[in-house]
Amino acid sequence: MRTWSRRGWDALSATGRLGADFGVLAAVLVGLAVAQSLFGRGSTTSLLLFGVGEAVAAFLAAGLLARSAWRDVPSGWARRSWVLLASACGLWGTGQVVYTAQDVLGLIEDATTWADGPFLGFSLALVGSGLVHLWGRARSHLGLAALLDGLLLGTALLTVVWVGWLGEAVRLSSFRPAELVLPLSYPLLDLVFLTTTIIQMARLGATRVGVFCLVAASAQTLADAVYVYGVLAQGGFATGGFSDFAWIVAFGTFAIGARHHPHRPRVDRAPSVGSLGWFVPYLAMGPATVLGAVRLWATSDRLVLVALLLMAVLVMGRQFLALDEHRRLLLTAERQRRQLDVLAHVDPLTGLENRRRFSERTAEAVRSSLRTGGTVVVAFVDLDRFKAVNDTLGHAAGDELLRGVAARLRACVREEDCAARWGGDEFAVLVTDPQARADAVVDRLRAALTEPFTVEGTVVQASASIGAVREEPRALATGRPDDADLVPAVVEALLAAADARMYVVKRAHRGPVGVEQ
Repeated sequence: MRTWSRRGWDALSATGRLGADFGVLAAVLVGLAVAQSLFGRGSTTSLLLFGVGEAVAAFLAAGLLARSAWRDVPSGWARRSWVLLASACGLWGTGQVVYTAQDVLGLIEDATTWADGPFLGFSLALVGSGLVHLWGRARSHLGLAALLDGLLLGTALLTVVWVGWLGEAVRLSSFRPAELVLPLSYPLLDLVFLTTTIIQMARLGATRVGVFCLVAASAQTLADAVYVYGVLAQGGFATGGFSDFAWIVAFGTFAIGARHHPHRPRVDRAPSVGSLGWFVPYLAMGPATVLGAVRLWATSDRLVLVALLLMAVLVMGRQFLALDEHRRLLLTAERQRRQLDVLAHVDPLTGLENRRRFSERTAEAVRSSLRTGGTVVVAFVDLDRFKAVNDTLGHAAGDELLRGVAARLRACVREEDCAARWGGDEFAVLVTDPQARADAVVDRLRAALTEPFTVEGTVVQASASIGAVREEPRALATGRPDDADLVPAVVEALLAAADARMYVVKRAHRGPVGVEQ
């Protein structure tokens, strides 16, 4: 049976549980602040309290993230992202244990310590988690573009921070530049994770877990920035300041986010192209470029120069992706247009051109003949007693027979002519050769249908009533108003004449469609 406390916890609303978790985090921060004021900053007790508190927060976040990844996150890129984030928190907790031991024993004298290995692993895994999640939610060009935008935003923010205070702090530091590579890498990698989170939320929409990640990433970035500033200061970094509280906030927020991750899978919405998120990196470039230019005007700063060049390269890469994406969209639109054109002009059963397209082709032939004075032959082909095939062998057999007839009609006309399915079991043929005779066209079409068809394993002997007319469009246009559009009227007259001729033949010729048993 569940305990009373468990039943009481489940009775709380989601908002109440979230508030309770943040209340616990706030109580921990207040408790550490009170303990430090009692025991004194820098005392062994205070160092142990902060070290243990930060390590526990990191390991708790790692455990909750791993549990949520296994239980609530579907497999694939989303789960890999959560596993990387859990591993990052575990690495930071390990590094904090090592750092606390060195701190308590008074072994920290340089800018780097034995804890920097796990700390660097944390930063790399953190960035990997953000990039995997971003790439999974916005794949292909969108994912790569968002990655470039994140790097662009991070480079811009780094330029502002470097020109604002970090560059001067490094210049006045007593450490050699090689000794500062690891400490400086922490806020830089934090910036990448932070900007990746910002770009993801701006592009793809904010989520509850995303907000927790944004808060944690902001706290982590501030904590590492203050840590680096403390390392560069004359007295060195001292445990118990803003950084330690910010680290606890960061990992506490990660833990709360894992606890309150929704159990149902989230349906991602498509990125909003017109949203402000697409312009955030470029808005950040403005002050970064101005500050960088002022710094380079006053002094030679290689990092600022590299940052400005990197921003230029990232912008060019982003624009190249945009152009390539536009090209792909145009190709897709053209392909879809062609597909729609096929659907609009091709009969889906037989693959012949449909009635609408046949009328258009006839209008084109009439228009050309009105200019040149040539003739046009139009023929209608109607299968005799086609209903008997459907009734005897079934509709599937009837469809197969129609496809067979269509294939033969297509084979006996030139490429510049047109064979079409007019509707049902009726076909139409257009011949634009001015030397063609109507009776020759009828003979050629009837000969094409002479050989029996094999339908559903059964031999079928088909016959058709074929009526054809050979007309000169100029003659059909005689007596019509000069200001009228002659083409539609001539086409209608031509089709009506061919249709009438076909029905004359049909009344005189009632040959059945024979099924040989």
